[in-house]
Amino acid sequence: MVNDYFDLLNENSKKRNSVIELSNKFPNDIQCPSSINNLNNKKTNCVQLYKPIYIARHSKIVNDKFSYDEGDEFELINKLNEDYFHVIHLRTNTQCTLHRAYIYLDLETPLRLGSDDRGVIQRCLLQYNIPGAYLIRRSKNESNAFVLSISQISNQRNAEDWHYLICINPKTRCFYFAQESKLDRILFTSFRKLIHHEKVLDVIPLTKRIPFQIEFEEDLWHIPIRNLTLEYRIGIGEFGEVWRALWQNGKRKIPVAVKKLHRLNENQSTINNYMPEIEILKTLRNNYIVTLYGVAQDFQTNEILLITELMENGDLKNWLELCQDVPNEKTIISYAYDICRGMTYLEQQSHVHRDLACRNLLLGVGKRTVKIADFGLSTFINKNDYTQHRETYSQRLPIRWTAPEVLHDQKFYSIKSDVWSFGIVLIEIWLKGDDPYPEEKEFSAIRSLVQNGYIHKKPLKCSDRFYNRLILPCLSYKPNQRPNFQSLVEILHQWNKEKIEHERLNYSNVEFLS
Repeated sequence: MVNDYFDLLNENSKKRNSVIELSNKFPNDIQCPSSINNLNNKKTNCVQLYKPIYIARHSKIVNDKFSYDEGDEFELINKLNEDYFHVIHLRTNTQCTLHRAYIYLDLETPLRLGSDDRGVIQRCLLQYNIPGAYLIRRSKNESNAFVLSISQISNQRNAEDWHYLICINPKTRCFYFAQESKLDRILFTSFRKLIHHEKVLDVIPLTKRIPFQIEFEEDLWHIPIRNLTLEYRIGIGEFGEVWRALWQNGKRKIPVAVKKLHRLNENQSTINNYMPEIEILKTLRNNYIVTLYGVAQDFQTNEILLITELMENGDLKNWLELCQDVPNEKTIISYAYDICRGMTYLEQQSHVHRDLACRNLLLGVGKRTVKIADFGLSTFINKNDYTQHRETYSQRLPIRWTAPEVLHDQKFYSIKSDVWSFGIVLIEIWLKGDDPYPEEKEFSAIRSLVQNGYIHKKPLKCSDRFYNRLILPCLSYKPNQRPNFQSLVEILHQWNKEKIEHERLNYSNVEFLS
């Protein structure tokens, strides 16, 4: 059985130099294959996704509070001795010690518990590059939950992969899909049964379990520049140019956006200036935030290239300026909802954006969805780190979108400052992309107005209800009087339900004959 495991482990690993282990080491009863330790041929790195999963041979009552059924899955924590394993029962999240005679190693498991990092999993799925390839991992954001991650192109969300949340029913202690209306009433006693269920396969195009480890040419985030074909420039900003490009990923050519950061010099501090943005983009993964695919470097020009998903319809500001009129309120509510869901995620991760504006909001396919981009000014906020606050404040501030407390004193920067910026974004949308405070040309005048309690007036085409219910609370002078993004999500969700119900009740199905 161990030899079978090695065959499976080596399936996609012909050449290796080193292993990036994102999990615990191999269990004591399975030694790392010698081929991993051989230093030869081309320099490569492997991401290790493996953690041993064992299956119960029979049902058993362990004690008054815990029992398990035949076929239940256990994750190995460690081997206590030759006969006893310390394991965790996945259906109940219960730790126990079992004799090896009661369980057997599962070589066909879909579970890959070596990493719960969505960014790492996305890179592995892209590298493996097989449509429908999948794995099941632990959720990083939901307690005692799992995620089915799959290579599945979503045109609606402009994504190369999709992630299905799997929770545990507290009464039955069974797994279920928490957010899929077609599957959420089906309970599964094991992940093996889940991936083979006929209705699951009808909804989710599962094809092949991803291997236990994935090889990369250099490191996890490196994309060889030879695999990129730059087509044309689509934008330019403070940090550099943005190009539309094609990324040759195996047999596929994936349209991507390439952010060419300004040419670096020999000064290491210049390189370090870009590292925070890159590291932030690696860790932030959400359906409403632009995804980083990887990083390349052009050694001829000494430029760093950030490769991200391509949002074909550009930024919200440019699109608004080209529109003949302001979008209808239903569209604006939909965009606001997407922005707030992305910002709620940032809020949960203790990040602030610091440059939330229409120019940094990108439109998806059909202009139906919005994603948050450009984290060049993003900063992880430690409330007690005043040195960091001072350094953050010393950077260039987008005055028209900046909250009064930040204009007054840098130590007050918080997620509530982003809420203020969101209120200004809504103003910007109703102004059809025009800059807020259009009558003011000097930043000093805007700073003085905002610091003295001035509130941006209602745009002409914005309804009183929208202005009073959404914009004004975000522009409260005191940060603690502003809503957080989670409460804004709830307000927008309820508002959308009310609008749908209003339209349903006022829609006439009566056909009048002449």
